[in-house]
Amino acid sequence: MKPRHITFMLFQDCTGWCKAHGKTIGQLEKAGWNVGVAWQDGRMFHGPCAIRMNLALPLSRVQEAFARLDKYIFNGEWV
Repeated sequence: MKPRHITFMLFQDCTGWCKAHGKTIGQLEKAGWNVGVAWQDGRMFHGPCAIRMNLALPLSRVQEAFARLDKYIFNGEWV
């Protein structure tokens, strides 16, 4: 049996977080890239304050990316 590969896209509305922290979606996107998390500004996908992330990678890499976002972006000092 061949392994199945499934791709998921995360599209997260960050309006509340950005407003509460005085950040723009552009600043949030750049901060993620600065800690090695590849994600996209959601505006081109009709999300005025959203990020888009492709999760077509091993679970361990998804967990690593989310840990970086948690530690350095959403709950820590920006790099």
